[in-house]
Amino acid sequence: MNRCRTRVNDKSVGDATVDTGNVVEKSVQFRTRVPLVWKLRSRLSQNGRRRARRLADRFLWPIGSINGAVNSSNAVALTFDDGPDPSVTPRLLDLLGRRSVRATFFLLTNKVTLYPGLLRRMVDEGHEIALHGDCHDRFTSVQFCALSLRLRRAKRDLEGAVGGKIRFVRPPFGAQSLTTYFIARASGLDVVVWGPHAEDWVSQSPESAAARGLRDLQAGDILLLHDGSERPAGEPVLTFDRVRSFELILDGILHAGLRPTTVSEIIETGKARRTAWFRP
Repeated sequence: MNRCRTRVNDKSVGDATVDTGNVVEKSVQFRTRVPLVWKLRSRLSQNGRRRARRLADRFLWPIGSINGAVNSSNAVALTFDDGPDPSVTPRLLDLLGRRSVRATFFLLTNKVTLYPGLLRRMVDEGHEIALHGDCHDRFTSVQFCALSLRLRRAKRDLEGAVGGKIRFVRPPFGAQSLTTYFIARASGLDVVVWGPHAEDWVSQSPESAAARGLRDLQAGDILLLHDGSERPAGEPVLTFDRVRSFELILDGILHAGLRPTTVSEIIETGKARRTAWFRP
């Protein structure tokens, strides 16, 4: 039994119940404290953030999260979060199959439980399976012991469903602290974040989403996309055709002379690029 509820805002509040067998541990509701470094980061311009990140990465790469690869030839990693989704994921898999493209799917295990056939199809069609969480809670809003239990259980459950090892995790919302980073690493998972993204969690036209995703996309990048849609309470459901935007993105990737593939392939053919990624 694993129940998750999330209310999403700038100071997210999380609560969960984790049944560990003999012990049921409840994480209490609490507000995530925003460290001073994150407050200072929010005051920087985008260029200022990039310069600060490049400087920090020179020293903090040993605790860095994977955000791409160097020397990866012309490959880019195509990644999808929040699935599997019963309406979008089958059409996406059809598209990837027609194009002979493999991708990395960061899955929520509460959705895998609901749609095991979609997971099996992903595996059978050669896609890479990675973990997004047991549900879409921010890792930074969950207490230490509860997060460790939940992450290990989610990894074990997903490995059981896949029949193989799970290497990567991507924190929901990209929310990560030094503590949650070490919990993931202690659970046997390498953290993968992203570079370019299509902002496909916002209602827009497929053409607009594709243009956002292709902007500044270069060899070795990890592109963030969503086949699932985790919406905060009260927000309208996305209605634009995300699969059409994915099709346009694939067209753009090929037009640029790039090759879409999995996270594993870009770091195995090149070398993992790491960044000090910490945000509330």
